[in-house]
Amino acid sequence: MKKFTIISLLMIPFLFNGCYQDDSTLDIKDIPVIQITGNAHDSINLYLGDNISIQNQYSYEGDDIRWQWSLGKYTENAISHEITTTFKEISTEANLEYKTTELGHFYLRLVASNQYGSTIKYYHIFVNSEFEEGLLILGKREDGKGSLAFMKTLTPEEIAQGLQPQFRQNLFAYTNDGEELGEDPIDCDKVYNKLYIMCGKEQKMYQLDAKSFQLTHVFDFSMYDSNFIPQDMISYDSRYCSEIYMTSPNGGVAKVQIADLEIFPYTDLPQNVKFSRTYDRPNEFSSQVIAFIDDENSKIYANGLNPADFSFSYFPCHNYFDGRKIIQVFFDVDGNLIVYSLHENQYLITKIGSYLTSFETMGLDILYEKECTTNTNIFTENSVIQVNDPNSCLYFSHQNKVYKWSYNQSDIPSTPFITLPADETIKCMNQSIDQKQLYIATYNSKREGLKGSLYIYDGDSGAAIGTPYIGIADEPVKVMYKEK
Repeated sequence: MKKFTIISLLMIPFLFNGCYQDDSTLDIKDIPVIQITGNAHDSINLYLGDNISIQNQYSYEGDDIRWQWSLGKYTENAISHEITTTFKEISTEANLEYKTTELGHFYLRLVASNQYGSTIKYYHIFVNSEFEEGLLILGKREDGKGSLAFMKTLTPEEIAQGLQPQFRQNLFAYTNDGEELGEDPIDCDKVYNKLYIMCGKEQKMYQLDAKSFQLTHVFDFSMYDSNFIPQDMISYDSRYCSEIYMTSPNGGVAKVQIADLEIFPYTDLPQNVKFSRTYDRPNEFSSQVIAFIDDENSKIYANGLNPADFSFSYFPCHNYFDGRKIIQVFFDVDGNLIVYSLHENQYLITKIGSYLTSFETMGLDILYEKECTTNTNIFTENSVIQVNDPNSCLYFSHQNKVYKWSYNQSDIPSTPFITLPADETIKCMNQSIDQKQLYIATYNSKREGLKGSLYIYDGDSGAAIGTPYIGIADEPVKVMYKEK
């Protein structure tokens, strides 16, 4: 009986509902919906210290809207692409004014609600450093000390405002309370979130925050070995790059362990050899490929299959280049080693497989070796080189000209790809990230004031891109595009 009573009671509302008819004559009103529009785009670029400023307009006329602005570091799962940002409330006003205090990519959420419901709007906020991304030139002043010139890449907002990109000079001193770089700047590289600058005679490597250019550490090689004068810096831009290598004309190879902030001998290579130069580049199949050149003994040390113990290690290419003059050395995109050398009055280009050792002969794995018979006098050990992977070609300099050489298919070209003004001497070159643009940094000793300039060209056609940047740096040592 108890169970039946409960069921009956539960059925009563349904019975009434089935018989109920709405005879109301009242007007039917739509529930007001809050529709918000603001004066900001969905993506906003700012500099550190700028305000996030958003003025809202909304169609709802009531005064009972509740506003909630929340901000968090943008977090997205790399696999599922699920956004897992943790938000923190920063304002409850209708319009937002919020000063940025941290660099990075942030997610901004606006929740506007009233008694009828709510609406949500999201913004991507990019808080950039003034030196976040752009073209960087390491220069050498007339007194021998280093300097930094930088031209930032404009944000869409700055382009819309009609701003024009321009170089700024002396940025190391500007960001470090007047402190200056040391004597004899020889190289700089970005490694993940740090920028490293090597000064040889000063025996120091400067570690900077890559976004702010503020000094974070100085490695002093005189404390490692007073006779060790760094002449190069070997690294690649990745968070997984944990060591930086360098050689000295007095002999030996050192490595800097970034995490430990310590300098150690690099014992994978003989410490008694006086390497005169190196060539390195990032590689698709390994972190990095490096060639260490001993010009005095005509040897090239590279990492490959060593038949002496059947391991991968550094060894001098089976002594194949003994007795030759090694002119230029570089790697292609597949890690093959390419050597341009002079042997018994013959200029030869030799392409060697990435393992260095042939599994058939257990000697040097020569993919080809051919004689170069034309224009051999313009490709020298003083030529500045850049390997272009999409076109399998080599850009190289001679005086004020740049040549484009398809080294696998043809002899050295006689016609320049690019010709610069007569008084410009090419000091260094680099390419855009996609290898579509060629950056050429030059020095003109006759120019008043700053003598370093930058020219940008299309890497496929050789056409100039924009107007050159004249007199914007000291004597260029390294030009590079610094990514975020």
